[in-house]
Amino acid sequence: MERRRASRANRRQARWPTAAAVALAALAGLVAAAPAGGAVTLGQLPAAAPAASSDCSSADFLQPSITGGNLYIARQAGTITSWSTRASGTSAGATYVFKVFRRTTDPDFFQVIARAPERTLSAGLNTVPVNIAARSGDMIGFNVSEGPSSCTFPQPGDAVLRHGGSLSDGSSGQFTQLNEVRLNLSANLVPSNHFAVRAITRDRRQGTATVTADVSNPGLVTISGKGLKKRGGSKVVAVAGTVRFKLVSVGSRKRKLQRTGKVTLIPTMTFFPTGGDPASTTFTVKLKKKGRHPRSVQSP
Repeated sequence: MERRRASRANRRQARWPTAAAVALAALAGLVAAAPAGGAVTLGQLPAAAPAASSDCSSADFLQPSITGGNLYIARQAGTITSWSTRASGTSAGATYVFKVFRRTTDPDFFQVIARAPERTLSAGLNTVPVNIAARSGDMIGFNVSEGPSSCTFPQPGDAVLRHGGSLSDGSSGQFTQLNEVRLNLSANLVPSNHFAVRAITRDRRQGTATVTADVSNPGLVTISGKGLKKRGGSKVVAVAGTVRFKLVSVGSRKRKLQRTGKVTLIPTMTFFPTGGDPASTTFTVKLKKKGRHPRSVQSP
């Protein structure tokens, strides 16, 4: 009988590492293609600087869809920390202004959300540091005020969108297609790891609690702590939103709860945003349970 109980206990304990390993493996698969330093790459660059084109002058450019590779659309909220482009020798001296665009209710119109200071290009790879907040769904692009330049490179099946002139921040305009090309632009985005514990609700009948937290991005959320039941301690979230964990005491903490009707847990919650750096917070939860709680048990 004792061996059977021990076997069951061992199986229960084994389930937690397995579940956690599966969740972490799934997250690792999502993060594997991301560059080092907790950032993801938006957009693409050609292997070599393309020839300058007369189409690449005096206009705003963006690319809401592609046939393959890194999207030019942010899939996570975060901060854009740099942008890059490759300029040919003949396009050196062109002036670019990096911009962030957002869709409007009209599929042909796009709105400028933010911009960086203008940059005069030199021949070769140009990488420019910036600090621009973006939310999921925002698109990277730029304005070319001198030309011709190397703002696109050949790509069958793709189309870059172009709007003559330069839209100001907050304004929107209609864009038209340049076919068979892709935008010569990439950017690094550091996903937000912000999250917050919003509520703690207690079930005094069961002696448990439910913790509700809001996370800013997709990723993995874990919760752990001394005296806290491990099963259900990790969850993969597909979109930004709300995640909930049920807190159940075990071991000496559970015995104290049964004996006194209350116990304090100090769990740590950690959020691993996809492609970004983790963040943690530690907080206090008091579990309470109704019922009779004798201080001691007398021998018959």
